[in-house]
Amino acid sequence: MAKKSSKQPKPTERAIDLRAFTTDFFTNLGATVKAADRRKAGALQVELPQELTTYFGAPSLTLCFQQAASSALPANGQQLIAHGSPIFDKMLTYLDNRSAVAHQRLPIRHNAGEELMRAVRPVNTGIVGLRMQEQTQHLYAFHWHITYRADDKREELYSVLLNEAGERIVANDEQMGDSNGVDLAVLLADAEPLPPELNSEGQLAPVVIGARLPPMTQLSRLAETARKYAIYHADLRCVSHETEILPRLYKSLNRLTTYYQQQIEEVYDAHDPTGEKRRVLETDLERKIAEEVENHRLRVHVQLFSYAVLQVPVAVAELTLSDGKREVTVQVLRNRYDGSLQRPRCYVCQTETTQVVLDRNGHIICDGCLQQCSRCQDILCTTCGVAACPVCGQQNCDTCGRMCWACGERACAEHSSGCPVCGDEVCHACQEACSHCDTRQCRSHLRMDHVKEQRGETAYICASCALRCPGCEQYSAEVGLCSASGQRFCQNCLIACTTCQRTVGPGFYQIIDEAPYCHNCLVECPGCHGWTTAVQSCAYCQNSCCHACGERCILCQRSFCADHSHSYAGCDHVVCQTHAAHCIHCRQDLCPLCNEVCAICERYHCAEHAATCAQCGQQYCQTCVTDLQLCTTCTTLANTDVMIELPNEVCLADTRVAKLASYYTWTSARNIRYAVYRGQHAQRTDALIVTTRDTAAPQVLSVTGPGITRGRHHAIDEHAPGEVAKLKDSSEWLHEFQEWLRRMRRSGRDRR
Repeated sequence: MAKKSSKQPKPTERAIDLRAFTTDFFTNLGATVKAADRRKAGALQVELPQELTTYFGAPSLTLCFQQAASSALPANGQQLIAHGSPIFDKMLTYLDNRSAVAHQRLPIRHNAGEELMRAVRPVNTGIVGLRMQEQTQHLYAFHWHITYRADDKREELYSVLLNEAGERIVANDEQMGDSNGVDLAVLLADAEPLPPELNSEGQLAPVVIGARLPPMTQLSRLAETARKYAIYHADLRCVSHETEILPRLYKSLNRLTTYYQQQIEEVYDAHDPTGEKRRVLETDLERKIAEEVENHRLRVHVQLFSYAVLQVPVAVAELTLSDGKREVTVQVLRNRYDGSLQRPRCYVCQTETTQVVLDRNGHIICDGCLQQCSRCQDILCTTCGVAACPVCGQQNCDTCGRMCWACGERACAEHSSGCPVCGDEVCHACQEACSHCDTRQCRSHLRMDHVKEQRGETAYICASCALRCPGCEQYSAEVGLCSASGQRFCQNCLIACTTCQRTVGPGFYQIIDEAPYCHNCLVECPGCHGWTTAVQSCAYCQNSCCHACGERCILCQRSFCADHSHSYAGCDHVVCQTHAAHCIHCRQDLCPLCNEVCAICERYHCAEHAATCAQCGQQYCQTCVTDLQLCTTCTTLANTDVMIELPNEVCLADTRVAKLASYYTWTSARNIRYAVYRGQHAQRTDALIVTTRDTAAPQVLSVTGPGITRGRHHAIDEHAPGEVAKLKDSSEWLHEFQEWLRRMRRSGRDRR
């Protein structure tokens, strides 16, 4: 449950407040008030004047503020003053009928001479005129009666103080918490009645209050403004009041719910078979809950019960300030009641200022809102102010500067000029000079020079200097004359002929072998009608052709036309008809550079009609390989008896051949590409060596012979490096071979 925000006043404190109110009430109305006893909150004896005697029905009243302890009624002859008592309600009714409006004035407590003169200090002006006068300003105090009704009733008096402009003057009280505000109670206590008015004969004129009040429309407007502040204050108070009401509502609802829940639980099923009694109790509980919620609902009533119009004496000093060119009148006001000064307000920030500055347009400004033009040195406020030139950055006013139509900035007169194309006044930051004729104009009218842009440079050219190149369709000022056509092209499109060095444009030159040539230095090919530097004759038919439509044989290096040259799809080689090759079996076209002739018959063959010799392992055409899978060279080698000396051959430089040379008798057979050597021995397997017939550096292709390793023969072949690695070095092999010979001789003697 939430705690109360403030302590409730004790009965004695409430009695003292009512006693002070009652004393002030009767004293202000002309009655005599005396204490009936010495107690602090004791009874009062009041002697009433004639008007109050008629209203209250008695010439004197004995008023008490506390009931007797032994009785619920006051003592004999005493009337109780308490909230809701008959005598207190009668006092409030009397106030409602008489105190609706009060018109008073505040006393004069301060002088108005020297303080007004020291209130302002002109900076750039002098005082050329002074006029002093007395005026009266009005303050309006609206008193509101705010009632808060829920399960209890609370009342509050709230006052709002406004000036003539409808601005609120904060009151110095506990609610606002502002120590610098106005103490409204002191202000109302210091107020004095208005002095009597005299007629033309010097006699007192009857007071007509309505004639001294402001117009009713102004009072209505001020009252509506004050009502908004009162409603806002009531909304804030409702928060704390509702915080106190909710615990009480919860307590009441909890009590009701507990009671009815017990009643519902005590109804037995046998006594209420249809459940009607339970439904009646539940309906009654809902009605009671709705009543309690409605009784605890907070209702607020705000009512204006009185207002006061206070005249404030004000001294006004009208100062005429002049800087030699213009004059401005300012007012300085002093409240002669509290001594406060009202100085002139800055035209820009609306704050009161002591140091007054007069700008060129007659505005009163403070030091913080002062600006100065760097050209004419005039002082201006920030509203009228100066602007930075987008070119030089110096401040300039609207007189010294010119507004740029392109960027909207204000530039100096030196940095602004008219565009010769559109005629607009544009700053130099938005303009650019033509790189060719140096004419300054708007950047939107200029074009980028295409030639310099391609070189990485930035250059603008105007429409007069820009020429649209007919070759690349771009604008440039760097153009040249084509010597062939007389047209003007940009420098990017013009080239120099490789032969004659003349400058020509697009359409009047050709690129041949990545070099440009003009048409005067070229000839037209009769075959393809294209431009070429030279024509050549076909070696076969003698017709003219160029390098584009003719070909050069890679073997004989002679030129041939397209009809008498032959190219192959698998390679880029071109040969003439004389050197064109064909398979001897199927007549398939073969490139003479990519295919070799048969080493025996010296004729070309394709891969499908090739055969491999089973003995020498070389490839030949099918015609040169017999049915026994031996080539013609190997067949010749088997039938020849002509011995040769292998140490005299070049192939002996190979270590594999050197190991076998001394153990065999050798015969050989040769073709145009290979040489085949056969080694024979009576007690050993034949050896075979195949080499190329390259006279410069012959190559051993294969070596086949016996190797004595664990009684087995091993082939030595350069294409089987694993087998070669199994052989031992030459000294060990020779030792094993000698042991084998001795065993063979011993076995022969044993057989004999």
